[in-house]
Amino acid sequence: MKRRLIGPLVLLAAALGAAACGTTSATTTGAPKSATSTKSSGVDVSLLRQQDLDYEPAKSPEALVKSRRHDVIATGTVEAIEQGREILLEEGDTYPLTHVVMRVRVTDKLRASSADQVKDGRVYVELWQGGRYNDKAGTPVHSLSEWRRSIPAGTPVMLFLSKDQAEGTMRGKTNGLAPGAKLMTPDAQGIVFQDGGRLIGGIEDLQGEWAQIKTLNQLRDRVKAQLRKD
Repeated sequence: MKRRLIGPLVLLAAALGAAACGTTSATTTGAPKSATSTKSSGVDVSLLRQQDLDYEPAKSPEALVKSRRHDVIATGTVEAIEQGREILLEEGDTYPLTHVVMRVRVTDKLRASSADQVKDGRVYVELWQGGRYNDKAGTPVHSLSEWRRSIPAGTPVMLFLSKDQAEGTMRGKTNGLAPGAKLMTPDAQGIVFQDGGRLIGGIEDLQGEWAQIKTLNQLRDRVKAQLRKD
């Protein structure tokens, strides 16, 4: 049987993992957003770019810090990608939004609003898994295995995260979480990977001053300096 791609016409910002991160709307037509030049030596960020975000980008890391909208700012390494929760957009939703959880071992915690946001040296980042087929199981277009190949364990990353504000009916609320840990959602500019000899934006391309920064250490140092000023 031919499977048709199902995706919500309007994704709630909180469910997308862009809640309270400067976005004003986020939509998808069901088909994944095409990505070009998103694959480098190890990381393929195309799965992070399946929706179009409408937001005002911060022109520099310092400007992003000054926005003061992040509960956690940290650097670390990707430890694993796990299956996350489902969020129903309405009661009886046949194809709820599915998510994965990116577990990151934190190496430098620059900001954390509460202890449970960085639990046992880990932070748990929720990401929208993508569209689903309209088969009986509502099979995700992009499997957990594909996500794990796209963002390999051991990849260095810098994160700008906000607390989870998703509402509504959920299934598997604690999927992918350690006991007592909290889900965090990334800013539209809040995931930056070190991929080989360059930095690559996770959800959005690095532009302007961001594109001139060559290493994660340089990015971290600039963020640290701005945090000291704040």
